[in-house]
Amino acid sequence: MKEGKKEKKEMKEEEQNKEVDFLSGEERKELEKKTSEYEAVWDKYVRMCAEFENARKRWSKEREDLMKFANFSLLKDMVVILDELGQALKITKEHQDFEKIVQGIELTYNNFSKILKNSQVMAIDAQGKQFDPHIHEIVASREVEDDNLEHVVLEEVMKGYMLGGKVLRTSRVIIGIKKKPETSKQKPEEESIEETKEEGGETRDEV
Repeated sequence: MKEGKKEKKEMKEEEQNKEVDFLSGEERKELEKKTSEYEAVWDKYVRMCAEFENARKRWSKEREDLMKFANFSLLKDMVVILDELGQALKITKEHQDFEKIVQGIELTYNNFSKILKNSQVMAIDAQGKQFDPHIHEIVASREVEDDNLEHVVLEEVMKGYMLGGKVLRTSRVIIGIKKKPETSKQKPEEESIEETKEEGGETRDEV
């Protein structure tokens, strides 16, 4: 197979050489010049393809490493929180000291809040704010007499968070709605009694 290809290549070169023999000196020089330029361009193209392939492999490796270690710093801080929770459980089992348990939980909560803040995770301030569908989620409503409290967050059921200006989780809230006006409707029993009285009165008149 290889010998066949080699023979074909040699035959092709011989044919090209024969064609070149018919060229004049200047034409041959021009052809050699063009051939040299073509080979230079081709060599540059092959090198660029090789460099691009190497760059692609390098970018792919860097992307994998970035995805793998993107949360490295955050997880490193989370381990500290895990240690503090373990310590709080140990105090609970050994001492059953309510005050120390509360202190341990507060310490863990504060440290965890600090970690989130350092990671640009900020709590949404919802209490008393006008309802915003982009950052608030209504879980219930409550009637209010004050018109100024309509569509205002009365209570925050679950806190929401933002990550670098993007909503990480919406705040679950209870909002105020305008109190419906009471309509004066006669009770069915009262209507029945009045109808009975009217019928009795009509009967007496007829007699």
